[in-house]
Amino acid sequence: MRKMKDFACLAALTTAFWTSTPLRAQPTLGDAPRAPSDVSGLPGGGPHPLDVNGGFTVNANSREQVREFYNAVYTSSDGVPINSTANTSSCFPGTNSPAFAEATLRRINWYRAMAGVPASVTFDAMESDKDQQAAVIMSSNGRLQHVGDWTGWSCVTADGTNAAGKSNLALGSDGPDAITGYIWDYGANNYEAGHRRWILYPQTQVMATGDVPAEGGLYAANATWVIDANYGGPRPATRTPFVAWPSAGYVPSPIVFPQWSFALSNADLSAATVAMQSNGVNVAVTVQPYLTGYGENTLVWHPSSLDPSSYSSTFPFSGTDTVYTVAVSNVMTGAGAKNFSYSVTVFDPAVPGADYVATAVSGPSQPFVNASNPYACTPSTNPSVTGYQWLTAQAPSGNLVDNAQNGLANFTISPAPVYPIITDAPDGSGNCFHLTHTNLVPQLLELNELLLPSSNTVVSFNSLLGYASSDETARVQVSTDGGSSWQDLFAEAGCYSGSGTPSQCEATFTPHTLPLSAYAGEHTLLRFDYDYQGGTYFPEIDPPVGWCLENIVVTNAQQLANLVTNTTVSTNLTFTPAQTGGYALQARPVIFTQYPLSWGPVKTVTAVAGSAPLITLGVPVVSGGQVQINFGVSGAASTFKLLQADQPGGAWSTNTGAVFTTNVIGASYRFTTPAGAAMRFYRVQSP
Repeated sequence: MRKMKDFACLAALTTAFWTSTPLRAQPTLGDAPRAPSDVSGLPGGGPHPLDVNGGFTVNANSREQVREFYNAVYTSSDGVPINSTANTSSCFPGTNSPAFAEATLRRINWYRAMAGVPASVTFDAMESDKDQQAAVIMSSNGRLQHVGDWTGWSCVTADGTNAAGKSNLALGSDGPDAITGYIWDYGANNYEAGHRRWILYPQTQVMATGDVPAEGGLYAANATWVIDANYGGPRPATRTPFVAWPSAGYVPSPIVFPQWSFALSNADLSAATVAMQSNGVNVAVTVQPYLTGYGENTLVWHPSSLDPSSYSSTFPFSGTDTVYTVAVSNVMTGAGAKNFSYSVTVFDPAVPGADYVATAVSGPSQPFVNASNPYACTPSTNPSVTGYQWLTAQAPSGNLVDNAQNGLANFTISPAPVYPIITDAPDGSGNCFHLTHTNLVPQLLELNELLLPSSNTVVSFNSLLGYASSDETARVQVSTDGGSSWQDLFAEAGCYSGSGTPSQCEATFTPHTLPLSAYAGEHTLLRFDYDYQGGTYFPEIDPPVGWCLENIVVTNAQQLANLVTNTTVSTNLTFTPAQTGGYALQARPVIFTQYPLSWGPVKTVTAVAGSAPLITLGVPVVSGGQVQINFGVSGAASTFKLLQADQPGGAWSTNTGAVFTTNVIGASYRFTTPAGAAMRFYRVQSP
């Protein structure tokens, strides 16, 4: 390949400007399966044990509990690799990773818990095998069908067609994304929201799933078995007498869709009406044609300004909490006509509300090396919390200067390039990191350090975006969730649209400075992403093509090194630093035994040499409604605080009202506090 610094090969560049058109399917849903006339032989006859993903509950009237439930549990289903062995073109159903199936089940139970119905559905392995065959049928034929004539269809099996008749079916999406599509229930043929009604049917105890990824020009597909032997059986208790979506209470904005629904068992809603207001202002609504035969009898409507048949139609949200009131009237029940009303508050789950309490760490600011130093964190009020996860890490300087002189000592590149990642800068200014698209995927240059930014941390760099198409974008990104999701700090799209003679977007380096103050106190990953998601691109490897970076500098940051995490049942931690120096301590609650919430603020401490003072408590004395706690001290200590708890393994809090007196200077002291509960435990801590 000829060098391009002399710009003598613009014609070659023009011919090397390639177009890629990867298959991009707009997910589609067929009709929902109809209710069966006979449930004999279906799975789910009788109670089943709770799955590890099930048994979810949430207080829908607590903004913070719903926010935590969404951020910890819902998002944990995103991005789980399918790792499928299926080969759709050969009609081989294969298998998927257990984690992917668990993520799909978790998404189902999450929606059920939000709707206030039993969220302990399990998957049946035999029916999942059948659903896997159904997914292959749908993907291989590029269309959906529950029942009917299968003549001319490829990959048809008896088990696959049997599963198709009892399953929600999706084309162009799989796994958890397909489950969200069923709750969304877009498409002109889904005016009755039948897929949603099956997912939220209260009686269901057993489902199944089958999924195949997109492959060789064939679309991804999902089949979710939604009808079990409990259909038509006794209705279990639900949070409200009805099942609504969005549900009454607080609902995160990303899962509010144009179609709203109200379901009530054994009720006739054919003559029911609905009125809707937004923050007290009337919202014109269109009631969909009433249709039974899908889960519970259900009234479906949408704001008249929205088109529920369009996949691109989204429910509007301003970014601030918005209250919608719903009044459903003239619902015919066995007790006569009834009216129902409820409120839905749509909110941004990324924004904490007034009921948010940070999990702050308290304890000595100068712990002793090789000593047991006690720390505690603020207890959560979420009843689903089952423990606390603690992080302790050394916190050396995270400042960095990299002029691309030392190879990839500070960075990791992926995918591995087939050209020198460090090369001569095209403007002759020295070395630079060079990112270009020899593979049809984003080229990622990620900083190896895990940063702990402060309020004045900045990252600066010099950027030169050379020959690049409008489908190639230079991005600087950060992640605060371990790389699960990334946010742009900087984005610059290529300048060539595909017509005329291409030229460099930039001929010289441009300096950029980006603040990281918005991520102060958070575990922050940093990367440079030369992004490509399809379309046109330049495949050349010479430096004028693609994105060049030099003089990458990070200032006023710490890094987290030698991280240790452990989980405690209580809010207490004993920290034993192995050497002197700076450390960072953080805590976060864990809900349902395995889903951590957000980290609380970092407590930065400096471990020092020496030994912790020995504090010896005497027997508490109760007199005149007061408790006297005498204690002796051996070692250097001048400040103390009294901690108390109702149980030794429970949450310890500081008694700020206790009166401190000195008995013998440097040797004996006393705390005095009013007597409280029938049983209370005390301890003294320094400092």
